[in-house]
Amino acid sequence: MKSFCLFGPRLRATHVAAGRLLSALLLAAVCLHLPGPVSAQSSAPSSASPLQHVRVQLKWRHQFQFAGYYAAIEQGYYRDAGLDVELIEYSPGVTPIDQLMGGNVDFAVADTGALIYRATGVPLVALAAIFQHSPSVLITRDDGTAPTLGDLRFKRLMLSGGYMNAELTAMLQNAGVKPADLDLVPEDTSITALVNGKTDAYNGYSTNEPYFLKKSGIPFRVFQPRDHGVDFYGDTLFTTEAKIAAEGDLVEDFRHATLKGWAYAVAHPAETVDLILTKYNTQGKTRDHLMFEAQESIKLILPNVVPIGYMNAERWTRIEETFQAQGRLSGAVDMGRFLYPSDELGRFLDMLRRHKAVIAGGVALLVAALLLMHIASLRVQIRARTRELEAAKKLAEEEARTDILTGLPNRRHFYDDVARDISRLQRFKSSMCVIVADIDHFKTINDRYGHAAGDEALKQASAILLRNVRAGDMVARIGGEEFAFCCLDTPADEARTFAERLRLEMERTPVEFGGQRIAVTFSLGVAEYREGQSLDDVLHDADQALYEAKQSGRNKVCAFSGANA
Repeated sequence: MKSFCLFGPRLRATHVAAGRLLSALLLAAVCLHLPGPVSAQSSAPSSASPLQHVRVQLKWRHQFQFAGYYAAIEQGYYRDAGLDVELIEYSPGVTPIDQLMGGNVDFAVADTGALIYRATGVPLVALAAIFQHSPSVLITRDDGTAPTLGDLRFKRLMLSGGYMNAELTAMLQNAGVKPADLDLVPEDTSITALVNGKTDAYNGYSTNEPYFLKKSGIPFRVFQPRDHGVDFYGDTLFTTEAKIAAEGDLVEDFRHATLKGWAYAVAHPAETVDLILTKYNTQGKTRDHLMFEAQESIKLILPNVVPIGYMNAERWTRIEETFQAQGRLSGAVDMGRFLYPSDELGRFLDMLRRHKAVIAGGVALLVAALLLMHIASLRVQIRARTRELEAAKKLAEEEARTDILTGLPNRRHFYDDVARDISRLQRFKSSMCVIVADIDHFKTINDRYGHAAGDEALKQASAILLRNVRAGDMVARIGGEEFAFCCLDTPADEARTFAERLRLEMERTPVEFGGQRIAVTFSLGVAEYREGQSLDDVLHDADQALYEAKQSGRNKVCAFSGANA
């Protein structure tokens, strides 16, 4: 109950504002029933009314990426809204945002980099996010040279300039690859740069470049940011605050017709592709290519999961935080002004404004609106309380799965994750190794230098292990002075080499404590997963190999061979 009290002043202010708004609406409703020469008009244009010309700047050249706009024209959705829509293709050197802010167009299709413009004071408003996930991906040849993102360190990468590569840069950083670790090569819009070996990784679209690689029979891998904790929106429709203030009805009519066009396009992809081939195929794409783009685009639009155009303010805030972390954006964006109203309350109020003729009776309107405001205020409290409970639950779960001293995952976390990895191995017949590491003579360190020195040895050992962990692998403290590594897609000989590197780094890094340098070493056991084994079976094998390493003098790496048992 204490947390709910925090909303008291805000809710009181909300109800005061709501009262004023409802008074105005009530007056308007009463005025509708007064006799006079002015009659209510339908929002739909009459057949004799001229269509209002609207210009829309596209983000690229014509393709299925803009199918909803073509469908809205072809199906007459824009015409029914009284609009004559002109679609303008991308021209080199001219950005959609520049076109919009220069007054050359009324609407523009752009990406999440619009947040950066907004932070500098450019009065952009996001109307709808068409793609729930960005199609921007990193593509590599599948020739074994970069099986994981971490393996792209010091490789040649071809990335788009400026904020266009923000989500890919964040993805690489999440995998431990820093900007300084990259060898950036000049940008080339053709996928042949990857095919011909000019680059080791290529920034492309999941809706386009994979088609060429599949048709050419070239094996490839696609790294998607959302698989690595970075999830940006794709193509978003924008206008300006001035446009909304001056022609709010036109903006809403255009937005509604556009989303209706997108709903038609994703429900009829083959028909829409034929439309593009007939009227919009300026790039000369084949039908097969456009169908591939349609199928991949629909996966990103998620029409069966969320309403087309849906936007979440918290997700936009996370995108903003990514830009801030990369130094591309300073300050904060007022999401209330940046995002076009799309919540239930906003839609309801907009309905009242746009359809005054159907409002019957001021009292009924007042009661309905007050009830909706009351529900909205309760939802604010419920959402706030839910977020608090979810955050507390997440923190408790994280603490239950983390070793407090070292910050590494604990035994429970290790068992949960690796058990899932084993179930995937059984389906896809992949390889995996487990490495068990034990600090040699740990009791002697505690007895001679004290438990604080022992804790420092555990922290330093953990830092060495964490520094060497590769993308996709996992390291955990599973007991006292014992650690475990899970190495996916790694055969035994490669795992043994990796373990030897860990052993050498530990041997060469004495623990400094209380003015003393304490020599600390590892003994390590390596075991490769065998078909049908459980996690306990693999750990038992690794423990047997670790026992052999200790028995043969410690500070060694031994691999399980069956003779260890």
